[in-house]
Order: sequence, then structure tokens, then C-alpha cells
Amino acid sequence: MLIPYATYPVGNSLYPLALDLFAPTVFLFFLGASYRITRYLVTYQRPFIPYPSSELRQVSGGHKIAALIDTFANSSRVGIRRKPVTTAVGLLMHLALVLIIFLLAQHMVFWAYYIPPYSALFPLAIPESSENGLLALTAPNHASTTLFVNDVWGPLTVILNGQFLTFLLIILLGVHLGHKFLAAAERLSLRAGDWWFFVLLYVDVLLGFFATAHIPNNVYWYDNLLGAHILVAEVIIATLPFTRGFHMFEFYFGKVREWYFMVYRRGEK
Repeated sequence: MLIPYATYPVGNSLYPLALDLFAPTVFLFFLGASYRITRYLVTYQRPFIPYPSSELRQVSGGHKIAALIDTFANSSRVGIRRKPVTTAVGLLMHLALVLIIFLLAQHMVFWAYYIPPYSALFPLAIPESSENGLLALTAPNHASTTLFVNDVWGPLTVILNGQFLTFLLIILLGVHLGHKFLAAAERLSLRAGDWWFFVLLYVDVLLGFFATAHIPNNVYWYDNLLGAHILVAEVIIATLPFTRGFHMFEFYFGKVREWYFMVYRRGEK
């Protein structure tokens, strides 16, 4: 069996299987997402604010933009006041996850293969580790000089790199899972989708780290670890509409809808 991206045989590794299952995974995701969004639109209860609609339509465009920002920021403000540690961990975890998924160089190559225009974002790619963003220049009778090259992040690659963000994500996900274990110990109700999503995400981050770090350091294990990393990611994506992870879409959709009803249709009965 041959990998579509290369010409060397890999035997029965998980990598080719993972690539073959990507298209069905996307289909299952859109099928589930369509169901969730349709159900949301049917059952959504728009907020009622007792002000005349004509009064709202006279506000400026700047006020509408400010209202949109306030709608999104309100959740974080309330969270910081009520649960500062949990909210801060959650925000950092989301930021690290977004950076790794969409801007890590290896992931960007993957996305660009299926979505060619994505390659326009290549200049924003973050390296695998801080050392990938460094170049040591030496000259006779001169001390070595370290420069940051091949990216727009410069010295920020000290923290904006896959290795650092992965370690940070492992710690933050561990804290989040620990919080859920404590909640379970206190006999608080937790949805199965919460456990499914976060446990699989934690396993997937570890698999990606082992593959990238070449642990163990041979081609067979690399192919299988990379294949397992993609397979677990595909399971997460396919089941995303029915787990906690779908909030990454539902949250923004819901906030835009909330803003629309409060700004453009405020006071309607």
C-alpha cells in the first residue's frame, strides 16, 4: 500500500486508512451539524426587550458593532466574575487549541491540501518548536548571532510554537478534566458528550506530540502514531455535533442570533 503523499510503502500502517476516511468524516460532520443547527433554529427562544423597534433602528452603525462585541464579551465577563480560574483556564485552552489546529505548520499543509486557498495563510504558520524559528550565523573571529527567520512572529516563536503550545494544552486539558472528575465525585450531573470530547481531545494531543517528536524514533511507529492522531481527530470531528465540542460553532452562531434579535428586532412580540 502506498501513501498518497509519498512513494514509499508503509505496509499495514494506520496512516493510509486515516487519509481514506477523511471525506466520510467531513460528510458525517456536516450531516450532524445540519441537524443541530436546524433543531436550534426551530427551538430558539428570542429575547424580548420592552423597547420600541423604531427606537433601535435609529442607532448608529458604531453602536451596533459595539453591541455585537458586548454580546460576545458578556459570557467571559460573567465567567471571570463567578469562576475566574476556570474561565481563565478555558480561555487559554481555547486560544492554544485554535493556534495549534489552524496555524501549526504541519496542520496548515494538511488543510491546504484539501482547501488550496488556505495556503495564502502560510506566512502566519507557527513552527514545530522554537528552534525551527532560529538561525545561528557564525563568522570568523565573531560571536555567533541568533536571528529569527522564516516567519512573521520573530521572537514570539519562543512561545508561539507547536511544542510549547502542546505542553500548555496538555496541562490546561488536564486541569479541565480534573475539574470534571471533581464534579463527578461530588455527584454533579455531567453529559456523556463532555467526557467523550475532552478525553479524545487529550489523547489526540498526546498522539500528535509523540508523532511530531518521533517517539519512538522509527518510520513504522511514526506512520502509525500519525495515522492514529488523524483517526482520533476524525472520530472527534464526526461526532462533534453531538458532543461538548460543538459549542465552538453553536456559541458563535447563537451569539450572532442573540445580537440580531436584540438590535434589529428588539421589542417584537
